[in-house]
Amino acid sequence: MRLVPEPTTLVDAVADPKRREAETAIRQPEDTIVYVEGGLDRAFFRKHTSAPNLTFTKIGKKKGKLEILSTVSKAEYSYGIVDMDYDFDSTMVVGPRLVDTSQQCCLYSYVTLHGGSAEITDLAIKVVQDVCQRQRDPMLNMIRNQMIDRLRFNRPQFENFVAERTKAKLYRGHLGKTPETRAPAEGECNWSDVESSNGNPVRDLITDAMSQGYELFKQEYSKKISAAGVNDHAISDAIILLFKDQYPGFQDRESKIKNEIDRELNRLTIGMGNSDMANYFLSELGLIVD
Repeated sequence: MRLVPEPTTLVDAVADPKRREAETAIRQPEDTIVYVEGGLDRAFFRKHTSAPNLTFTKIGKKKGKLEILSTVSKAEYSYGIVDMDYDFDSTMVVGPRLVDTSQQCCLYSYVTLHGGSAEITDLAIKVVQDVCQRQRDPMLNMIRNQMIDRLRFNRPQFENFVAERTKAKLYRGHLGKTPETRAPAEGECNWSDVESSNGNPVRDLITDAMSQGYELFKQEYSKKISAAGVNDHAISDAIILLFKDQYPGFQDRESKIKNEIDRELNRLTIGMGNSDMANYFLSELGLIVD
């Protein structure tokens, strides 16, 4: 069966780098393109920015920071906002038309540090409540309070799990695409990796061959890692494990539940943001004047 490709929105089509390059050869575009990494970033800046003639668009499916850095370096009338990730000193962000979330690892951690709540477990509880309600499955309504109790009871373990997975993701980015970063043989995590003292939060991210380097990485960059906050994808990972462990119908609804988790995390993150946060990045790019 041939898969139908995801349709391209009008905004993304207009912002396509090749189209913009051709347009620039004829005339200066009427708007300014600001490339961002994902749907959360795009929705956040569209919500909290009132500056005229700015078009925020994702760089493309399965593309991210590196593609934005490359595109902006070649496209004269474009700008880029990227996650800091593992680039603690922002050495990859070169030139006045690029800015990252330093010293926080991603937009989510930037928002929670600058005025949003940093209570990861409370955020997860809100996500679970909303997802259970939206799925409209009587079974989920029956076990919703049980799931929330598990989160509250395991609050320190849940937050440690998220923090450790964030560190592992940063380390894998630090290594780059090498044979060393292949998927570990241990397989996926499960909920016991969250709540058990013997759990391994990074079993699917850090191989035995990587473990020594990973520990050295955490020691060398401990202060910067601590300041970087946590990654919203690590929060999503942990919530998914809770549903997978507690909800018998998870397998049949896996795709829908994962999408709902991401959608609700994004909504809550955007709700914690404000125009001052968005304007900080635009000011750094010289697109607005303080």
